Amino acid sequence: MGSALLASATTPVVTVQSPANGSVGSPVSYVASAASPGCSSGIAAMRIYTAPGVGAYTIDSNTLNTNINLPTGSYQTVVQAWDNCGGVGKTTVNITVSKINRAPPKFLYATEFVAGKIAEYVVNPLTGSISPTSQAWTWAHWGPVDIASDPGGYRLYVANQGSHDVNAYFINRNDGSLASVPGSPFAIAGVGHRIVVHPSGHFVYVTSDHSGGGSDVNAFHVQSNGSLKPVPGSPFSGEGSVGIPALAMDPGGKYLFASATVAGNTGAVAAFTIDQISGAITPVAGSPFIVPDYAGCTQFCQFPPTDVAVGPTGKYLYAVLGIEDAIAGFSIDGSTGALSNLPGSPYPEGQFCTTNSCNNPNTESIDPNGKFIYVSNGQLEAVSIFTLNPATGVPAYAGLDTVPCWQAGFVSSVTVNVDPSGTFLYSLGYTKECGVGTTTAVLGLSINQGNGDLISVPGSPFANPDVHTIPLNEEKVVVTR
Repeated sequence: MGSALLASATTPVVTVQSPANGSVGSPVSYVASAASPGCSSGIAAMRIYTAPGVGAYTIDSNTLNTNINLPTGSYQTVVQAWDNCGGVGKTTVNITVSKINRAPPKFLYATEFVAGKIAEYVVNPLTGSISPTSQAWTWAHWGPVDIASDPGGYRLYVANQGSHDVNAYFINRNDGSLASVPGSPFAIAGVGHRIVVHPSGHFVYVTSDHSGGGSDVNAFHVQSNGSLKPVPGSPFSGEGSVGIPALAMDPGGKYLFASATVAGNTGAVAAFTIDQISGAITPVAGSPFIVPDYAGCTQFCQFPPTDVAVGPTGKYLYAVLGIEDAIAGFSIDGSTGALSNLPGSPYPEGQFCTTNSCNNPNTESIDPNGKFIYVSNGQLEAVSIFTLNPATGVPAYAGLDTVPCWQAGFVSSVTVNVDPSGTFLYSLGYTKECGVGTTTAVLGLSINQGNGDLISVPGSPFANPDVHTIPLNEEKVVVTR
């Protein structure tokens, strides 16, 4: 641990709990606090410097708890504090980053539904700020709604609603620009919705619904030239029809999960095993698995999930219940892929919805450390935060993130996506620029590693007039490593 400066007059004392001097892995966890005995009005702000004049993180608080993405090498980092009396104090921590535990974010891509484009950004891995690539954008097809990359960040895939197909691109690893793979776009059965990529990068899965009222899972095998070839038997039945058939995969690539509807309009999650050779999917015994009810429910009960996600350990699945203002939790049988309800599921956002005007949670993203679930809310100027019990997988509602002028004016959070390092979260939505007007934008936030709270990254929100957010819970953003 770095040695704190001695307090004098109104000199803040900075205490660093993490990291200690010596060898560390990246992202580097910084946990620190500051006090100013000589200043009755306390600490104004704290900042982490990774080199002289290079500020990586700033917070208007007397404590900080965050990750910093650093390449391997030696650093004389400084944690500095300012008090409200003009005093400045700092502590130096000398570290050597010897290994990279999680890949830092490199590029961000956002769908532009009305324009038929994909917006391209370079991510500053230190601060989380984004800036357009030299290409800035590329054409998709009609109505791009969902977007996913392969685990290595070499290819990008986009599901299109209007043109009933999938775009596939090569990602230039140097500048983030996109180039279509041979034969792109590739047809799917009906209106496209959600898309995921197998951890091996060999298979791509897309949900769609069609005029007959059913939903499908379209499966593709990635060819050596990057093109997509339908897996034999594709499309596969999606176990009923839902408005937006969500899709998720366990990190081991053994199982695929999709939102489903049974017995009229009862929500469920369909589970499939994945053939590791062909990419074909087969329903798990007992699938689909019904969304649990909650005691005393009389109005909005067991509606279809609007999103599904699997935690980083592959042991638990969480489904967003948009009508109920809640999430459902399931444990995943590692041998069969079968789902069973977690204790106390479903878990409300404070309280269950009992009126026609509620939070309307849309999508979710789980941080790769497995500590937090973030949920977008279509009717709130906020993102909901759930903390996860690492031993049981049970989530606990931690509240809504709402702060300053522009951010409190974030009218509709359409989607959420945590970057591969677990350091930043990004969202699409509408912003009210402090009463000046309304625009669409990309919102960037740093994650407090202690409690999951979100803090604006420098320059956020990043205005993009071509990012449109209708249909409300469809458009997506993805961050690649």
